Amino acid sequence: MDEILVEENFAHIDGVDMNVILDLFDELDLDAEPTAPRGNGRGRRWELTVHWLAAGPIPPSTDAALPRTVARIREHFVATGKRPPSRVAVYDRDGRILRTFQLDAG
Repeated sequence: MDEILVEENFAHIDGVDMNVILDLFDELDLDAEPTAPRGNGRGRRWELTVHWLAAGPIPPSTDAALPRTVARIREHFVATGKRPPSRVAVYDRDGRILRTFQLDAG
């Protein structure tokens, strides 16, 4: 099972939200855990930041399933009346972006 870390963002993600996010990643057979924020989180838009801990690329089956998982994360925020992230970014262990997903505002 590959491991990921999901950055906490206390301005946008509460404990319930984080549990939903972790559960959605768990459905992809990913061992997901929250981690402290690494960026400054400033700006008008917010990014949900995920860190891929495995060496190498994201496996094709996981990569293919990520867009639906990201859409479900967005749906959760919309359904609870919260502003969803404008982008979900997956970074590798060296801080390079592996994958990004732009989300609609609507």
